[in-house]
Amino acid sequence: LVAKPLGRPSATAVKNHIRPGERNPIEGKFGQAKTRYGMDNIKAKLANTSTSWISTIALVLNLVRMTRQAPVSLLLRIQNWLAYHVVRLAGNFRIKNYYNVLMTT
Repeated sequence: LVAKPLGRPSATAVKNHIRPGERNPIEGKFGQAKTRYGMDNIKAKLANTSTSWISTIALVLNLVRMTRQAPVSLLLRIQNWLAYHVVRLAGNFRIKNYYNVLMTT
């Protein structure tokens, strides 16, 4: 039987308190791993094998998250590259640099 201990909470328990709303995204990821990626169906007999399965599922979750962010990151890199070269070409042709004026305001 595991229950909350009686009496005043210790200083470390108060210091390490996590609000319920902070835990929701973490619990959601575990739920996604269980339902979508089969984390609840691991039937490995050895502890090392179970650990490797869980690590692989966590790796897949991170890769899925990174692939969602990749197009935005790629577009920002392209935009910065184009802006850099346009400003550089404008300096070569002695055109007023509107890009830096817009960026500083």
